[in-house]
Amino acid sequence: MILRRYLAKETLKAQTAILFILLLIFFSQKLIRILTSAIEGNIPRELIMPLLVLGISNMVDLILPLSLFLGILVTFGRLYTDSEMVAMYACGVKKSITYQVVFFLCIVTCVLTAANTLWFGPWSSVKQDQLVENARINPSLTGLLEGQFQQTPDGNSVIYIGNVSNNNLENVFIVQTNPKPGQRPAIIIADKGKTGHDDDGNQIITLEEANRYEGNIQLKDFRISNFHNYVGVIKPKDLDATEDQDKLDAQQLGMEELLTSPTLKAEAELYWRLTLIISVPLMAFLVIPLSVSNARQGRLAQIMPALLLYLIYFLLASSIKANAGKGRLDPALWFYVINLAYFVIAVILNCWDNLFMRKLRLKYTAS
Repeated sequence: MILRRYLAKETLKAQTAILFILLLIFFSQKLIRILTSAIEGNIPRELIMPLLVLGISNMVDLILPLSLFLGILVTFGRLYTDSEMVAMYACGVKKSITYQVVFFLCIVTCVLTAANTLWFGPWSSVKQDQLVENARINPSLTGLLEGQFQQTPDGNSVIYIGNVSNNNLENVFIVQTNPKPGQRPAIIIADKGKTGHDDDGNQIITLEEANRYEGNIQLKDFRISNFHNYVGVIKPKDLDATEDQDKLDAQQLGMEELLTSPTLKAEAELYWRLTLIISVPLMAFLVIPLSVSNARQGRLAQIMPALLLYLIYFLLASSIKANAGKGRLDPALWFYVINLAYFVIAVILNCWDNLFMRKLRLKYTAS
């Protein structure tokens, strides 16, 4: 019992450290992309953190299986190199104890992977698209870029702001290009102003000491008005839930929808998710014999073959997903072919050093 806890604790520590490092790398790349979009004005600043948090699901898809794979490889490799495994076996500890520990860690990782792949992943992907689409049709006035002409959320006006500081605006220029029926085009100029929201969630822009020039150049009929405070109200647009549902990608569908969807992309996505879940015990079972090493061997001697097998597995799975979505191959067939092939390899590697295989190798060598 003590040895099981020791092996599980050491492996879990390594897995957590590797998961944190990989997550930090992917998180930094995601942060750079989101900050670039925010600087360019494609998304408002207030969406940076929500998009980062929701984007963790996509990062974890491949990181969770890899973290367990590397955690077992690094921990067991160190125990073999430091002769701790040899000492345990010499004291009568059965090799099955390592499989029991790995089996326990596989259950924990499989539950997390399944929850992320089957539920949180599709949900977070849908929420990201909804946030970005809502920001596109209802851009925040506080997110307007200074020194650029931009269209207002209702699409009826073009606004230019010379300087933006939090909710304060300077050198504001507004052109109402599409006035309501019965109104004439107008130009509004103000030295300064501020933005805010009312109780109904509408965006409010207040201009101080504003001048409004209203009229039609063809009729040469103009009206000039001066305002101490000019208040404009911009009502947000609602997302069309039906239209948004029709635009859902296969990656955003739930398992029930994937099972009933007749599209090729949905079928490819279904087997890709199953691959992510099955890869956890499969690759963990495969890496146990690959982690065996001794003090005379370098670390690369055990790490490189294991990483190569892992990389080939997921490259093949990714290729199947991409080609199956285009109708070039049957994802179900190749799903079973690849996983059965790797299962056979794992069985051979795990049985390579038992008594039966030793006798068989000895007989083959003697003949």
